[in-house]
Amino acid sequence: MRVIPPALQTHLDSGVTTLCRLLKITLADGRVFGLTTLDRSVDYQDVTYHGQNGFDPSVIATDTRFDVDNAEGYALYAVEVPGISVAMAQRGELDGASWHLYLVNYRDLTMGHVLLDAGDLGEVRSRHDTIFIPELLSHMQRLRQSIGHVDSLTCRAVFGTEAASQTGCGVNAEDLWQGHSVTAVSGEEPHLTFVTAVINGLAPPARVRWRAGDNVSARLYQVESIELINGNSQITLLEPLPFPIQVGDTLDIRPDCDKLFTTCRDRYRNQINFKGENLIPVGQASDTPGSGLPGR
Repeated sequence: MRVIPPALQTHLDSGVTTLCRLLKITLADGRVFGLTTLDRSVDYQDVTYHGQNGFDPSVIATDTRFDVDNAEGYALYAVEVPGISVAMAQRGELDGASWHLYLVNYRDLTMGHVLLDAGDLGEVRSRHDTIFIPELLSHMQRLRQSIGHVDSLTCRAVFGTEAASQTGCGVNAEDLWQGHSVTAVSGEEPHLTFVTAVINGLAPPARVRWRAGDNVSARLYQVESIELINGNSQITLLEPLPFPIQVGDTLDIRPDCDKLFTTCRDRYRNQINFKGENLIPVGQASDTPGSGLPGR
């Protein structure tokens, strides 16, 4: 059931309407950007919705069965969203963004709006130096997600998160970060491999976050290997960065968790928050998730 302001309902019933849709994108850090299906920009509730004709207002087909909306939302076809750059998308600044789609009378915005749908951004990509958002996922999409877990010898927690949640860990990972700067970069793999001063007592699994340089973002990148070469540490990441690493870039690096009960107990004294079933009887390795790893 949608709530429609009385004045806007009267306008909808008139038979001749001046309507447009407003798409508001809100990033995780609170920044807001807007698009409209109108051929000119619309200022509504302190947000400028730019006229781009850049998104397709597909049919909304949620019914009383709470099925997921048709096509799971809408599409932005190779359109530049003013204020959002390709570099922002590549760095992951659009990760975790939300969207709202409104219907308004652009000739009389005092009538208010109808909330047509809302949800989360799907995968965000860049193509030919242009941002491409192939889908806007409705909140109904969440009804497809399984609630619960599969028993496993290894831990299901996200390392470094608060303990009071289904995937909470309880270890304060902020105290584990070590600051370093890049002293050399691989000529063959500048998006993956770089050199820093020697890093003592650290081996994969580990995570890197970038503090200065083109790759600064909230993402934590997984370390594939750390090798001691000529008195320095050569670090190779598991996945390539969006931009080449450069000498002078600064980063933090910390250990990650291998999800084993023995690590949780012996290294972090955090066994009370271990979110796995380390006492599952193990028969054949193929019978039990994680059974190929020592859990006792």
